[in-house]
Parts: sequence; structure tokens; C-alpha cells
Amino acid sequence: MDRELIEFLKKFVEINSYTPDLQFDPSIDPIIPIYPYSHDLRKRRKTAHYLLLVASIDEGNVVGRSENARELLVRLYQHFDEDLFKITDMCIFKDVLDNITAGLPLGKLEEMIPEILASVNMFVMKKAVGDLINYSRMFQKPYNFVEVIGNNIPRMGKGKNYARKKSWMYMRWMVRGYPDLRIFDHFSPKDLFVPLDKNVARVALSLRVIKSLNNLSWREVISITKFAKTLFPEDPAKVDYPFFSLREED
Repeated sequence: MDRELIEFLKKFVEINSYTPDLQFDPSIDPIIPIYPYSHDLRKRRKTAHYLLLVASIDEGNVVGRSENARELLVRLYQHFDEDLFKITDMCIFKDVLDNITAGLPLGKLEEMIPEILASVNMFVMKKAVGDLINYSRMFQKPYNFVEVIGNNIPRMGKGKNYARKKSWMYMRWMVRGYPDLRIFDHFSPKDLFVPLDKNVARVALSLRVIKSLNNLSWREVISITKFAKTLFPEDPAKVDYPFFSLREED
């Protein structure tokens, strides 16, 4: 690839890499019920759990636009308060979902929201014993943790051939430094893979890093991450939000 283009891309990413993700930016509405940059361990545990709930449904087929995932979790917290983190019976979510989601144009799989959210809480309470930070320390690399997440939470990427976009997005939030949160601080950012959605994939296609937007899989994740490492060897996921934003602005 042309050296001039490489330098342009690096500069573009650098300039646009300090914007907090919309899912936890504390400066935009609706205000989320956590302060994501707190250094208090108890609050960081809560943030890790809350954002796993957000990531689990942040999918076009489930909630439509990403903003809807933020809005929905805020509404659920307003309704359930701290009990939001304890509900493992999907029927409890299902009973209130119609009222909670009023006015939100959700995706075609919106009926899966109760099952997904209940499975997140079950995973945190049973597998992680209520502490995702401590649980994460059982794993040497983010990849190993992502495999467990995918195997326990619906639509988080079960099976090795899936792109696992939501799981790697969550891991980016938890592992990278500011504007991400560095909550799982024993993991190295250099071991992250780039979360792959259609927006990032379109940028990769235009750069001839991948050949097609059809049937995006783990193969494309590897290709894009390998390319990202030529730009930022110690922090390949740094390209994620800038590339996403680039396509959003088109």
C-alpha cells in the first residue's frame, strides 16, 4: 500500500481516536447510570457488567441503531434500578419490554432481547460469581475470554468462524486505555482483534484489505487486524471507532 496513504490513515486515526464510544460517553443523553471512568473497584465491576449488557444487544438485527442499545439499557435501569443486574428469568424482561421500548425502532430480532439480557446476568452471576474483573484474570489473552462469552451469551459469537463483533467491541472497551476504560488491565491491547461490522468492513474493502462484504467471518477479522497492526502494532483496535465514524459521515 502507498506510503502516503498509510501516513494519512495513521494521522486520521490519531485525530479521531480520542472520542469516547457513544455507549459510555458520559457527556451525551440519555445519561447512563454509571460513571465509566471511575477508579473505584466496586463501580468498575458494575461498569463491566452494565456494558456487557449493552454490548450483548448492540446489533442492528436486535436493536436497530447503536443509540437504541444505550437508550434501552438506561430505560431498563430506570425501571428495575439495581435489580437490573440480578434478573436471570427472561420472562421478567419480556413482561415490561413493550412499555420500555415504546418509540424505539428496534430490529427484526427484538424478541430475543429478554433472552440475551437474562443470559448476560446468568453468565455474570454463575460463571463470574458477580465479578467480571476477577473472572477475566483466569484468561491469559482476550481471545480466550471472548470464546467463553460467545459460548454463554446468545448472538455474541458462538463458534470460531464468526466475526464476534460485539464480543470484540466489548473487549476493546474493557482493555484499551482512554477513551476506552482499561478495566481488564491485565490484558494487553496488542492482543485485541478489530471488531468487524459493515462500517469497518467497507473501509477495509476500499483499502483492498478484504475482497468482499459478503459473509464476513473470522478470516476477515484476521485480515483487518493484521492490517491495523501495520499502523499501530501495539494497539490494532485503535482503528475501530475512527473507521466506524468515517463510514457514518459518508
